[in-house]
Order: sequence, then structure tokens, then C-alpha cells
Amino acid sequence: MRKLNIFITILFGMILVNHNAFSQEADALQKQIDELQNQIQDLTIKMKVANKKQEASDDAPKFKVGPGFSVKHGNKSFEVHGRMHWDVGYYGEVKDQDVYGSGTNIRRARLGFKGKADDFSFTATFDKGSSAKAASDIADQTSIDEIHFSYHPTKTMKLSIGKLKMPMYFEEAISSNDISFIERSVAIDIFSDKQFGPKRPAIRFTTYDKKLGYFFGVAHGFGPENKIDNKDGNKLNTIRAAFAPVLSKTQVLHLGAWGATVDFGGGYAASLCKLEYRAELNVTDAKPLKTSSIHSGNNICEGAQHYGLEAAYLGQDGQFWALGEYTDYTAFRSGLDGAEVPDYNADSSTLSMGYVLNGKKRYDIKKAAFKAPKVETKWPNKGTGVWEVAARYSHVDMDDNNSSKILGGVMDNYTLGLNWYINGNAMIKANYIRSIMNNKAAQNAGATSASLNGGGASTDIYGMRFQYKF
Repeated sequence: MRKLNIFITILFGMILVNHNAFSQEADALQKQIDELQNQIQDLTIKMKVANKKQEASDDAPKFKVGPGFSVKHGNKSFEVHGRMHWDVGYYGEVKDQDVYGSGTNIRRARLGFKGKADDFSFTATFDKGSSAKAASDIADQTSIDEIHFSYHPTKTMKLSIGKLKMPMYFEEAISSNDISFIERSVAIDIFSDKQFGPKRPAIRFTTYDKKLGYFFGVAHGFGPENKIDNKDGNKLNTIRAAFAPVLSKTQVLHLGAWGATVDFGGGYAASLCKLEYRAELNVTDAKPLKTSSIHSGNNICEGAQHYGLEAAYLGQDGQFWALGEYTDYTAFRSGLDGAEVPDYNADSSTLSMGYVLNGKKRYDIKKAAFKAPKVETKWPNKGTGVWEVAARYSHVDMDDNNSSKILGGVMDNYTLGLNWYINGNAMIKANYIRSIMNNKAAQNAGATSASLNGGGASTDIYGMRFQYKF
């Protein structure tokens, strides 16, 4: 009996001890729960304060300075932007004659302003740079490169009026900051530069759709900017449509077409109905391609039209790209007495391709054109920049041997390019151009007929561009 009492006493003691321990653990747990609730309450208060500060911050204007300047406040924005393109060129001899002349040229020196408020926007850009000038031309003057305002009925539609770029050509749609060569192909510029644009006082409508992969643009333009007194200005119309059945960030198949017509009006045919251009580097004013007799004497140039086809491809994870374009041109002529006069015909084509070694070429359906690679490895702090190699063939035939018998020259250019995208702003381009000309083109450039012997000529051109954008 005594042993039983001892056993009961010990068991009761153990139960009492365990009960006390459990009670202490429960108290500690409750204390932790209370502390956690206090922390949650403190965190909730801090989050409310942070949200109020964020709301106040969102309502304040957001500034971005260097390089350039921009400010955004709600659906209103303003931006200062610009670019500088400085070219250096060395031209080889043509049949032992220095007909070109090497040197340098400030190709572009632009400062621009952009603004947007609700569904309206404006653009104003001024340029001090230019193509090379002949000795008889006046010195470079500051000019209005673009100035227009726009209405955006939807995010993908835009109606603009002012001096603006006319919708035509894939290569014309690429910004001069983003082209993979120093200049656009002569096969493009010889037709678009003087008669049809590329920038004119006009009314323009553009629209696009990323999901369906299409772009459409149409414009009605006027000119020239400095009108002759008591003379009707020329009128031009352009249209461009493109479709990308394959459209992603790293793979694109682009198909497009465009057309343009111009009515020269009274008093402008003599100055505008002629075609002339340089050899894809605007450091010298020598123009191997030149037709000055389309409008002459009793032969009246009433207007012109040209149309073209374009195709582009982006693949291999955005590193390889290719582009091809074709142009057919006709200048319509008549005689003073109503007699029939043969029209003038010319054509051109260009094919280019390139490979981005350590980056990705981009495609923008908003313009239906390529964009420069984005530079993630900026030199010198984050890497070596982005490198790109490119090659291009350009063919222009200005000799109309079939109808009008007007000869303007034939040129074939073979170009190799190397581009170094240093960062998102600075870039250096290097081009080698092998330019092959027939007799007429070589004479237009300045070579004597005696030196040619009917065999045409060729020359080597070396160029570099140092450019900066912001």
C-alpha cells in the first residue's frame, strides 16, 4: 500500500510538471502571435503611406535628362532630340583622273522637338547639315527638315499635315540613324530625293496592326517649298502597303509595294524633271548619273510616275537580315504643238544583306522597316558594343535606248560595310564601294571621253561616318 501511494504521488508530480511546461509554451506562442500581428499592422500602415507617396509621385512630371531631354506628365509629353553625322571620304581615280575629290562633310546636324497632348502631337526638326555642294551653290543654311502636327484617332492610326516623309520604299522608311550603310542605295535615292520627296509639305495617313502584320500609308503632297510667283505648284501622291505573314521579335518575312505620281504644274518641270545622283557617299558633288534633257526645247515633261516592289527577311534569332527592292520609272512628255514625244523610262534594283555578330536586328511594323540593334553590351564599361557586317549591290540604268534615246548613265555599285554600335547613342560606320560606270556615267562624273575609249570605267571609294544621336 505504501508503494502504491509513492507511485501515485510521483505520477501526479510528473503530470503537474508537464502541465506547467505546456502552459509556459502556450504563453510563449501567444506572445509570438501578438508580436506578429503588431508587425503586420505596422507593415500595413507603412504600405498605405508608400502608396500615397507613389500616387503623389505619379501625379508629378517625370524628367529624363542626358543625353537629350524629355518630360512626361500623364498623357502629355515633350522631348528634345537630335543627331550628328560626320562623313569622311576618299575617292580613287577614274581612268587616271581625279574627278571626284576626297574630303569631309557634315551630312546631318539636326535638332528637333516632339510633343504630345491627348490625341494630338507635333514634330519640328531643324538641320544644318546637307549633301555635298557644288562650288556654285550657296553655303549650307539651316533648313526645316520636318515640321508637322498629327491627330491620333486610335493608337495605330495617324493623320498628319505639314512637311513630312512620304510613304514609299522600305529603305526610305528606315531612319538615317539605323541604316546599315553610310547612305541609302543610289537605286532608291535617285528617284525619291528630288521629284517625290522624301520629305514634302503633305497630308499623310498611316495605320498598322501588329497582330495582323500589316502597314498602310498614303499621302498627297505639294511643292516646291519655295513657290514661284503666279505658278501652280506641283502635286504628288504616294501610297505604300506592306504585309508581314511572319512577324516576331527575331523572325520576320516582309512583302510590300508602293507607287507614286507627280504633276509638275507650271514652271517646275525644267528644275524638277531631271534625275541625278552621287555614288552612295555624299562627300563630293560629282554625279555619275545625270539626265538633264528630259524636259528641253519643245519636249515638255508633264509629270512622272514610279512604282516598286520590296521584300525583306529577318532570321537566325534576329542576327541575319536581307532586303531587296525594285523600281520602274517613267517621265511623261509631250510636244508644244501637241505632237507625240516618246516618254523617258528608267529602272533600278538593289539587294543587301547583313549579319549582327553579337546582337539582334529589329523590325518595326509601325514603319514596316528595320531598326538598329539594341546595344546591351555598351563599350567600354559593359562590353565591346555591337558589331555588324553588311553587303549591298545597287544597279541603276538611266539609259533609255528604246524610246526617248535619252542617256543618263548606267552604274553598278558593290558595297561592303562594317558597323560598330558603341552604345545606344554613338556609332561608327566604314564602307568600301566598288563603283562601275558605263561611258556616259563616267563622263557625267568628269572623265574625258578620250580616256574612256568606249569601255566605261570603275573606281574605289572608301568612306567612314561618325554619328551620335540622342
